[in-house]
Amino acid sequence: MKHYKYMVVGNGLMGSAAARYLSEWSDSVAVVGPAEPADQSQHEGVFSSHYDQGRLTRELSQDPIWAVISRRAVRNYGLLEEKSGVKFHGGVGRVHANNPSAEERRDLLNWLEQASQEYGIGYQYFEKGDRSWKKLFPYLDFPADYDLFFEPGPAGYINPRQMLRAQNVIARQQGADVINELVVGICSTADGVEIVTAEGSQFMAEKVLVSCGAFTNFNNLLPQPLPLLLKTESMVWGEVDEATAVNLQTMPGVGYNIADPDIDDIYMAPPVLYPDGTYKVKMGCNTAGELWPETLAEVQAWFQNGASEQDMPAMARAMQSVLPDVAFKRITSHRCIVTYTPSGYPTIDQAPGDENGRLFVATGGNGSSAQGADTLGLLAAGFMFDGRWLDDLPREPFLATNKWGKGKENPSKAQVRAAQLAAQQGE
Repeated sequence: MKHYKYMVVGNGLMGSAAARYLSEWSDSVAVVGPAEPADQSQHEGVFSSHYDQGRLTRELSQDPIWAVISRRAVRNYGLLEEKSGVKFHGGVGRVHANNPSAEERRDLLNWLEQASQEYGIGYQYFEKGDRSWKKLFPYLDFPADYDLFFEPGPAGYINPRQMLRAQNVIARQQGADVINELVVGICSTADGVEIVTAEGSQFMAEKVLVSCGAFTNFNNLLPQPLPLLLKTESMVWGEVDEATAVNLQTMPGVGYNIADPDIDDIYMAPPVLYPDGTYKVKMGCNTAGELWPETLAEVQAWFQNGASEQDMPAMARAMQSVLPDVAFKRITSHRCIVTYTPSGYPTIDQAPGDENGRLFVATGGNGSSAQGADTLGLLAAGFMFDGRWLDDLPREPFLATNKWGKGKENPSKAQVRAAQLAAQQGE
């Protein structure tokens, strides 16, 4: 049985970042988690939403907590790429199309100006009727009565697979072990934390961080479950030829508050090269067909063969409407899952029910954690290491003791639905 001072269970975006930070402060660190399955439809273990090539990133956010998280992370991308030799960031900028009321527009412009002055973040704003943005992005299209604002790089997109790889490379450089196995049991004792994997390995650690996303409450990882809700999310990939990808290489990431009865809150990444050698535009959103799985079997079934195709017609129409001149070779549906917490922010805290004070948790991205995963990993690692916390972030929203019923201000539509579901279930 190998012993470590610190182990991170879950080698996803938060977990890999936490392990990298811990390995800066300690010479006895490991992160353990299974590799990406070769065939998702036949895989019977756990899955992760970082099996992807394009996630949007930005510094500007009207949510003050996510703004700090994202800004710190985005401004650290260059250092991670330099230290690891792994490129994962495309600073192509980001556009957001919305249809605000006059009051909402005024508040948005006031906030944008304040953020620009305070943090040195540039932006361009185009009110409805002003289509001069077409000179910048002639390949994009939105309804004529929509406003659009553009945040330049380093906003853009990240490749989550490559960002995780970068974190692992640096952690190894700093002496950490990266173990590709599935943990199926954790037991906190007075002498340490015992960890057992499906492959038969056993480990002991002084402290353990559990960061397993949608699978945090499964596989005997915690003494008692966290108040998490899981939502299925459908994506589509629009395959394009290489010439189209080259023509769209400066395309910004897109956020689009579409008016559609079947889908909302669209996000779209520019065409990037996928592992199968093809270029794809990725688009995701909330859908009318979303599900709220509660068991391990239900989550696995969604990833293996969930009915994401039922959402594809509306999503394909929306993708084509945003890129009307693009001839997609084919459009296919894919599956993801989002983990929601009562506060609307990740849970980063001691694990409830652990009388020995050795177990910690970092989970619940609420659909926004990929871009800020490096900051979230720093928070989790620091809190487990010696209780440290960033001065510009409050503690309360990240507590594991938060209950459903009091969420964040200005929640997303999906967060509202999560809170409604929790109320119906009496949580």
